[in-house]
Amino acid sequence: MVDIHGLNELSRQVLEKARCAGCGACVGRCPYLVRFRGKTVKLDSCTVEAGRCYAYCPMTFFDEEEVAAQVFNGAQGSSEVGRSIEVLAARSPVEELAATAQGGGTVSAMVVTAMERGIIDAAVLTGSASSEGFPHGVVATTAEEVAACGGSRFVGSHGLAAVKDALDAGYKKIGVVGVPCQVRAVRKMALYDLKSEDLRARFALVIGLFCNWAFSAREFSAAMAERVAGKKVKKFDIPPPPANRLDIVTADGVESIPLDDVRHLIQGACAECPDMTSEFADVSVGMYEGQPGWNTLIVRTTAGRGLVEQAVAAGRIVTEPFPQSNLDHLKQASARKRQRASGGGS
Repeated sequence: MVDIHGLNELSRQVLEKARCAGCGACVGRCPYLVRFRGKTVKLDSCTVEAGRCYAYCPMTFFDEEEVAAQVFNGAQGSSEVGRSIEVLAARSPVEELAATAQGGGTVSAMVVTAMERGIIDAAVLTGSASSEGFPHGVVATTAEEVAACGGSRFVGSHGLAAVKDALDAGYKKIGVVGVPCQVRAVRKMALYDLKSEDLRARFALVIGLFCNWAFSAREFSAAMAERVAGKKVKKFDIPPPPANRLDIVTADGVESIPLDDVRHLIQGACAECPDMTSEFADVSVGMYEGQPGWNTLIVRTTAGRGLVEQAVAAGRIVTEPFPQSNLDHLKQASARKRQRASGGGS
């Protein structure tokens, strides 16, 4: 087992080196760490030698084999996109869910299904901008609350800060939706569980999102505020390749920015992340290149397969075979991200 340290070492290894992914796993679990204007801020030193902040952070250490043994009851698998039972194209035909979605509404539809079927009794999601202007973690328990969290944020959101809220509220079957760093943090929570909170059982469902990188929330917010000059932003969108642009959707229309003009706003942690498809989730969901309104859906565990089957039976999602050519392209993109993270270039 790896050595688990405390806050001071987390600060030295992660915060002081600008390696924080903004996942939120540490925020709220320590009186000395807070989320402030999109950043994780250390308020004071701490004498705890083995802390949850260090243990659960996805940037301190991550033993893929140990986590795979827990999640998959065996090896992770050798595919470029991790272990998979099945890869599908999916979308939700439910208008209320699809309307707020970035892609096909598949994630929202599965979360609502999980609630209705008793698989989970609450979901930790990422909500839109809070009162301070930055996305934040939300504990959702109704279909309306799930729909309100639809869409992508494209920034480090500290969404996992809401895990503490869900645990403190006494929920026994919690679903979590997150990007790869957040999925890794959740799996570390369940694996190490330093306060004996029965986390492995209480995390009943983990839905992962595809992610190549995310913007630093504070810097991105400042840059976009200057760009739109007071206009109300409805949403941001990054279309699949080869678009290579960021779309800002306002009441006046859509303004597009070349991605190369905003790449300097990407979090430093993202350069180290080897995982594009949330390889340790029960199911993973991303965009489906060339098919607007659809998602790519990777089923990884028996729990994930059961959820997909129930969502289909409930009429909340529809699925189709996923083309091999698209899967090959996804594998190539995933392999490139892992190569970049290992220092192998583009």
